Amino acid sequence: MRKGLIPAGILGMGAAIPEQIRKNDFWSNIRFSDLKEGKNPFEGIEERRVFPENMLPSDAEAKAGQQAMEMAGVSPEEIDLVMVQSMIQDEILPGNGCLVQYKLGLENAGAWTVDTCCSSFVTMVVTASNLIATGEFKKILIITSAFCSRLADYSDYQCCYLGDAAGAAVLGQVSEGHGYIASYCNSHGEYHKGFTLQTRQPKGYERRHFSPSLEKPLLTFDKELIRDVGRKSTVHMKQVLDRILEKSDIRPGNIDLFLSHQPCHWAHGAWRDSVGISPDNSYETFGKYGNIASATVPVNLFEAYEKGFLKEGSNLLMASSGAGENHIAAVLKWGK
Repeated sequence: MRKGLIPAGILGMGAAIPEQIRKNDFWSNIRFSDLKEGKNPFEGIEERRVFPENMLPSDAEAKAGQQAMEMAGVSPEEIDLVMVQSMIQDEILPGNGCLVQYKLGLENAGAWTVDTCCSSFVTMVVTASNLIATGEFKKILIITSAFCSRLADYSDYQCCYLGDAAGAAVLGQVSEGHGYIASYCNSHGEYHKGFTLQTRQPKGYERRHFSPSLEKPLLTFDKELIRDVGRKSTVHMKQVLDRILEKSDIRPGNIDLFLSHQPCHWAHGAWRDSVGISPDNSYETFGKYGNIASATVPVNLFEAYEKGFLKEGSNLLMASSGAGENHIAAVLKWGK
């Protein structure tokens, strides 16, 4: 820990995982647009989870936040700031921060929206850790949700990976020598239009003038930019991981748990292998959850902890990319 600062780390986690499972046969009668012959759109994935249609993002966020507070043994009155990121908000404006603060009864907490798309959870860990380290806040609740199924164009094969989830963590003071160590981030704005949300008809819907409009906000992929993002993904993430390992003065072999965003079946393993972290010291859930965007890291952190992957003194490395395009990584030493 940096000298003269309060050691800050994660006190408890929470995850809201939908009960409804959507398997690959959901697409059995759907004709994909732009799918190259011979390409398997379901490579590496068997199922993903989907929230009920009547569930609001703020409800899932509050559920994950409540679980995180319970695990941390923290009362609502002790939280003095909540940070919220929603892949899709209850309303276009305002964000869900104050609503979640109200639903959780956080009477003493301010509410912020902190958004770097899929990398938002790691961004919030870094922000909260540094605010606690300086003494500005004592206990901060961070929450993120991904209701990706609400934004999916099911005739676009690139949406086959999308799933829903929410995750949360409480951060506060931890024992000396534990908690947040360092972070590093960078951005590549030339890919800003690679992933966008556009109001349009589904690609596979051939509308006639007498047909109903199916226009709605849908995730939209720029094919050329996305291909370039994919080709350079490992190079860009390796730059971030090399830098964070250098800043924290930790060798890859000393990373006890590596967690990352999982935008596709190969990303987590490619990023991990690029710096020589052992597969035994990483955890991913793409096969059962798919791409759950910003919720990936907190959900996997919660599951990894429950499975005993984290022990006192474990070195935890979290990394994520996010549409925009941005990358971020953070290292923490586990322990309360």
